[in-house]
Amino acid sequence: MLEKGNILTLSDNHEYSIVDLFQENGITYIYLVDINDHSNIFYGKLENDEVVIIHDAEELEKVIPLVNQHLHEK
Repeated sequence: MLEKGNILTLSDNHEYSIVDLFQENGITYIYLVDINDHSNIFYGKLENDEVVIIHDAEELEKVIPLVNQHLHEK
């Protein structure tokens, strides 16, 4: 089970910290930051227990505000 603060190694062999993880409309979204290069960030979603990085610009336009809203709710 993935949780905030977990460290994941993605296919680029970089380690990423889970900064946020939440559900919206039945989709689990994940916000990742490279632990060695904080300018390297990814937004993704979980599909079949795998992190799928979001590359589609239209989808990112929807997801980034959701992540921002979720981070500031706490």
